[in-house]
Amino acid sequence: MSSFKPPTDTQVNEALRRILTPQLRQAFFDGLKNPLWVEPLAKAGMFDNPPEPEMTDDGLIRDFYWPEIDYLKRVAPKTPKAVVDILLKLNDSNNAWVHGAVFSIGASIPSDETARLKPLIKNLNEIDFGRRSDPREIVALAVNLLRGGQQKVGKWVANLIFRPSPSEIPHRPNLTIKEHWYQEGLPRVVDTFDDANDGLKTVLPWLEEYERHSGRVTDSYDWTFMSHDSIRHTIRRRSAEQSLIDAVFDLATKSMISDPRVAKATLSKSHMVLTRKITLSAVSEALGGNSDRTPTENHNLLAIAAELVADSEFREDSCRIQFGELARQVAKHSPSVLEPLISFIATGPQMELDQLRERLRRDEEDTPDELQERVEAVLDTWKHRWLSAVGSDALPTVLKPILLELDARFGAIESPLSPEVLHSSWCGPNSPISTDEMSVMSSAELATHLESWHDVGDGWGPGPSHEGQARELSAFIATSPKALEGIDDLADRLRPTYLRAILEGWEASVKADFDIDWNQSISLVKGILTHSDASSFPVEGGRWDDDVDYRGAKKAAVGLLEELVKKRDASSMPAEARRRFADLLINANDQSDWTEYDSISPEHGMDPLTLSINWQWPIRVRGLLNLMLYGPNASWYEAAREAFEREITRPDSKGASRAVIGERLGHLLSVVPDWIKPRLGALIGSTDGITRNQQIVLTTAMAVHYYSSALYDSLAPSMIAAIRSTQPLVAGWQNSQSDPLQRIGEWVIDAIIFGHKTLSDSVAAEFFATADPKIRGAAVGHIAWQFGNAESVDDVIRDRLADLWDTRMDHVREHPEDHQELLEFYWFVSSGKFDVSWWLPRLKEGLGHAPELAHESHMISKQIASSADVDPSGAFQVVRLLLTNREDASTLFWVLSENAVPMVIARAVASGHEHLKQEAILFMNELGEQGNPALEKKVQAVLNGEITQDDVKD
Repeated sequence: MSSFKPPTDTQVNEALRRILTPQLRQAFFDGLKNPLWVEPLAKAGMFDNPPEPEMTDDGLIRDFYWPEIDYLKRVAPKTPKAVVDILLKLNDSNNAWVHGAVFSIGASIPSDETARLKPLIKNLNEIDFGRRSDPREIVALAVNLLRGGQQKVGKWVANLIFRPSPSEIPHRPNLTIKEHWYQEGLPRVVDTFDDANDGLKTVLPWLEEYERHSGRVTDSYDWTFMSHDSIRHTIRRRSAEQSLIDAVFDLATKSMISDPRVAKATLSKSHMVLTRKITLSAVSEALGGNSDRTPTENHNLLAIAAELVADSEFREDSCRIQFGELARQVAKHSPSVLEPLISFIATGPQMELDQLRERLRRDEEDTPDELQERVEAVLDTWKHRWLSAVGSDALPTVLKPILLELDARFGAIESPLSPEVLHSSWCGPNSPISTDEMSVMSSAELATHLESWHDVGDGWGPGPSHEGQARELSAFIATSPKALEGIDDLADRLRPTYLRAILEGWEASVKADFDIDWNQSISLVKGILTHSDASSFPVEGGRWDDDVDYRGAKKAAVGLLEELVKKRDASSMPAEARRRFADLLINANDQSDWTEYDSISPEHGMDPLTLSINWQWPIRVRGLLNLMLYGPNASWYEAAREAFEREITRPDSKGASRAVIGERLGHLLSVVPDWIKPRLGALIGSTDGITRNQQIVLTTAMAVHYYSSALYDSLAPSMIAAIRSTQPLVAGWQNSQSDPLQRIGEWVIDAIIFGHKTLSDSVAAEFFATADPKIRGAAVGHIAWQFGNAESVDDVIRDRLADLWDTRMDHVREHPEDHQELLEFYWFVSSGKFDVSWWLPRLKEGLGHAPELAHESHMISKQIASSADVDPSGAFQVVRLLLTNREDASTLFWVLSENAVPMVIARAVASGHEHLKQEAILFMNELGEQGNPALEKKVQAVLNGEITQDDVKD
């Protein structure tokens, strides 16, 4: 900055006198390059008041440009501290230009100054990182922090950016930045981790959250095996999910090379099948990719490989490709490691043989010999696939002849480590051309190809089909929405299968904020909706290979309209196009869509909200509601309202329309209160009672909305009726984290801890008087769990939850039969938001009232160990209670003995209280006699300083 001179007071005052209008200010700051003006201008208050946004008459937000911010961005690298000081004073500003500058400035200044921006970033998270933030700069800020040694803040920011969260749309994870920026930014963050295992611990939870919010893994099932047959050699489909898989695989491989034992421990904490596949592939890659390993490194990596080969979890059929890759690498180093394969092949699939026989039984007249023949055929096919995956060169000697014999019978499997194409005899839909081939065609060429291509197969085998080409077309249109621009007669030329694909591609494109050809889409949607259901195109191919009528295309048309008419903060759609889309949706009154929905079998298995996004009638209902949410001043409001009211009077026994209302209830109360409030009792019930459909509105609203005091008050009568219900509540959305009644309790607790209500509130009083004690405890525990996932919790909110717990403890003292209300207290402990002096005596008393609380104490063993530094006597008494009350000596005994007990006993011995010391030594000897002979040695190691609190495991 030697070429710049600080301004004099006279120069500053003269500048301030001259730049009184926005235009003059912009001209001044556009030309100002001198960073030494920052502090004098700040002292003069020039940066104190960025303009606030305004709400326009049509409900949109208008942002006002603040030229001062561009000057601050320009000079921030040369005077970072002064600029950060200014930004921190703007924490309450809603100016979008300020929000965007936080990231651009944070990416360009030293990381220690960037770390000071955390309060601003935390505030921006609530409004989706600002409307003018560049995703590349958001990522660059995180990279700057991580590369600059600000690991704690850097990981916090990286979690904000890359950790998926649930969205309003089921099975579609919410990403903070758009998917293509996510894919571009993730590798940049991953590359900052010099410690691969540290990176793995950070990134693996992101993949787990993505799979959970995608609906592919829950507490009851794991469908992550259904894709990603190969991890190392997969066809890379660009998606956030694939980016996460690539990142975890790369970090896992590096971690396996550097410290395989730690890498395996980190990966084993995730129980997804997908993670097991990644683990196998990472070990395989590590074994094959580094020829400079020392003998010790090689031995350690092979030891991990041996454990995986012998572990039945890694010999599931879905892991066959990864297992085969690993086995081939292991055989090059230590063939004896593969000896467990002999018993594995002899035993057969993990499925019980009796279960397999039942699956293969065709009718009761099957003879035992016929059934056994089919069983043996399946077993032989299974053996062939597994032995081929391992390969003849890697197989133990005794298994080689078996593979040769099976090859002779069935023919050698040409590519045993390639992802399978065939499933039984059906291969799934394939396309005659790829998206790459579509991308080089002109609009006319692509339309002509779709029009003229015919399926000459029979629907079996790997041949291409219309459905296969439609799926490829839909994926192509999603990223190239104007690929058919200028072709105005698509509705007449193309079979309904392709029309459906185009519309679905456009819908995906609109969701990604791409512009589509508005006039072409209006024409095509109108042409489809006015077409009869019957198709003049002869159906070609096998079953599901070609749409037999226009029903699928019509559903896609309504789905596109529902997406197009959503109110967005910013949209390039012309007003006239939006009006025409609104008209099309309002007039898309097709009795067939209701009849089709109404005839769904009662055994459909979908919750009402899931139904509402999968059937044409409720999709249109949602679209009509979207139109109403533009408010009464919209030109189409009255027509949309009338159509919506007409539809919701139908006898909807499935409840999808009620889920739609619940999903948007908060918006209705905010935008059209005059319409919704008079109807609220009919829609959600009252204290006098609540019907099934009213329950769906209530439970959906509470599942998809965050707590708000206004919505709480609106729902209060319905919540009371729901609490009083003697039957289980109908869940509008089954994928919500909480049972509907528990969710009501969570809202009650939120209302109390935010200071909006007290326990005398009518809903709160009803919940704590009527709900099952276990549900009450789960609700309180869930809030404490949320505290643990929060970066910080205000003291007053924390103290209100603490006071609520004490009130509930008082209740249990008077009503011991309700002791199950205490069973989730461990979330208070693990949250890290409550002092030891508060939770330790309450944990002790809770164990006295509810010994079952000990069942989950392994989750807080580290906290119990740490508490001994604060209160050695209290910690010792808790540990003694836990181990005295245990029902078995397996998990609880081992976890506590491994982690907490040595530290707690050592602190008691060293406490200076002779009576406590003697009690601790006596208890240590008792535990040693019960199966922990090494305990005394561990206690001595703690006393000698060889084991510290940092060594205690989570």
